[in-house]
Amino acid sequence: MVFSKFDNLPPELIVEISDYLDACDLYHAFYGLNQYITTILDQQCYRLHINLIHISKIKFDLYCNQILPYIGAHVISLTLNGDNSSTPGQLRHFLTRFNPLAKYFVKLESIKLLNSTKSDVENLVTHLSGLIHLKYLSIGDYKRLMPISINTDDLFDETIALPISLRSLAFPYKISNKWIQSLNVTSFIEQLHVHLIHIDSISFFLQTYPNLKRLTAVLSGITENILQSPITFHSLQYLNINITQDVLFDHFASFLRNIPQLRSLSVEALNPDLPFLDAHQWERILPSSLSLFRFGFTMTLPENPDHIELLKPFKSQFWILRHWFVQCRLRDRGRFFRLSTIQSPIITILYWPDDEVLVDSTSIAVYRNVTHIDLWWNLSKSTQSICPNVNSIQLYGASTEENEPFHPNICDLLQSSSLEHIIINNDIPITQFRFASVLIKSTNNVDKLTCSTNWLHFMLQYKKYEWICFLITIRIRKLILVGEEATLSHNDLIAFSRTFINLEEITIKLDSSEDMFFLLNILRQLTMANIELPNITINNVTDITKWIKENTILRDFIVQTQTTTLDTCKIILWIGSRETTNSLTSNENLYLKHSIINKYMSEN
Repeated sequence: MVFSKFDNLPPELIVEISDYLDACDLYHAFYGLNQYITTILDQQCYRLHINLIHISKIKFDLYCNQILPYIGAHVISLTLNGDNSSTPGQLRHFLTRFNPLAKYFVKLESIKLLNSTKSDVENLVTHLSGLIHLKYLSIGDYKRLMPISINTDDLFDETIALPISLRSLAFPYKISNKWIQSLNVTSFIEQLHVHLIHIDSISFFLQTYPNLKRLTAVLSGITENILQSPITFHSLQYLNINITQDVLFDHFASFLRNIPQLRSLSVEALNPDLPFLDAHQWERILPSSLSLFRFGFTMTLPENPDHIELLKPFKSQFWILRHWFVQCRLRDRGRFFRLSTIQSPIITILYWPDDEVLVDSTSIAVYRNVTHIDLWWNLSKSTQSICPNVNSIQLYGASTEENEPFHPNICDLLQSSSLEHIIINNDIPITQFRFASVLIKSTNNVDKLTCSTNWLHFMLQYKKYEWICFLITIRIRKLILVGEEATLSHNDLIAFSRTFINLEEITIKLDSSEDMFFLLNILRQLTMANIELPNITINNVTDITKWIKENTILRDFIVQTQTTTLDTCKIILWIGSRETTNSLTSNENLYLKHSIINKYMSEN
């Protein structure tokens, strides 16, 4: 067998490989390797992709200063992080370094902004002018939307100038009528993803997008009088809607009748208007061209409905010939039920309680869009559901049976390559031993833990949990401590720093700046720290960057502060380089400087 080296590959294959790699990583690894590779990168790699998510501060600075100015003219897609991320300040520094964007990225076709705040979005949209090739703008990373409450600060009433070249826009903010009316230029956008549209203004809203083919949105109820618009939307073919409780079926039907070319319809609702559960109503309004129809309606009723009778109309030839099979899930003695099509029901949270019953179906359901699951204490039971793309699991406790077996389906779930985050429910936490058994059985990709301070405190206090702490040391790289309970004590911080010595990201609440400095100095692998402190701690600090530099070994970092309540604030750090000192000597000195150690040394 002959093994080919990378620099022996034909140019076409190297160019093909470059499409699957981040361009900065590609150039950092291979540029200058030899004349052959360098020539191919210079002369043939013209469509490069840049992804700055999960990047260290040191690497970010290297790429922005040495690589991106060189290859920017060939970059067609750019993915950035906002301030709700482990890299706060990244977007601001990027836009400052490359201003204007159109000067450095002349061929840019796609921008995706993840984990953003509204100020991030406002900052970004001011830099879009001049990007004449921009086709895709995505604020957020999602496939669907939930009808969560909207803060009035998240309303976009101002005019937003979008490039005329734009074809796809994902904008997860409430779209106000004022903003809609300000768009007096016909848009060529074909795919739109927005958060909230009132049903009485959706027809008027869509007039602005005559070329729209795909729409994903949360649809809310009447605010004034519904518009009796005669307009027919011939271009719209794909509709993904999450409707709020106040949307009436008749009003939704009126809108649907004006979309004759609709091919795919996905509808989800919690406690919808009752006619939404009527099969005959759907038969009357669904467009004849519709090939894919998916819905998921979850309801809580005061009295037990007759679920078998409810399902009967969905067994007619109208449904069977189209292969639209309907199932019903029951909980709480039938008072809580979910009616949905079996073809990939679109759900984010799937509950597996012990008493769940699947009516009129014996098939194993595959939920490819499920990304989070809540698992109750009894992991020996499970419905036969397959969720191949789960990335987080929340575990609830109750049972004290530490050696209770795992259902094979649960084991498969824990071994999913996409799983990376375990959450311990704060109200009903599982035991530390049970958590350890879950962590041992889970994929090695699990590196993120969310738990309460009390749960962690209990584990750090007892030597019998030492082996669990060692397991956490090996596996966990990201930690989020939640809850309003007391923060970690000085004694806890010593044990904490030994257990989480390999931590890269931390979200924690502390009592004092001394505790913060202690952790920032001890946890040498940290790239992000989100630390909540009492306001009084920084009230007299005029230069927070200088204050941190004077008290830590950090030298290259971005810091920002956020006021959370009248009593507390957050300090968020994106950390780069540290002082280069002898690690053994430095660690010893840093431990000795901590107040709890000083106290005991002075007493003895």
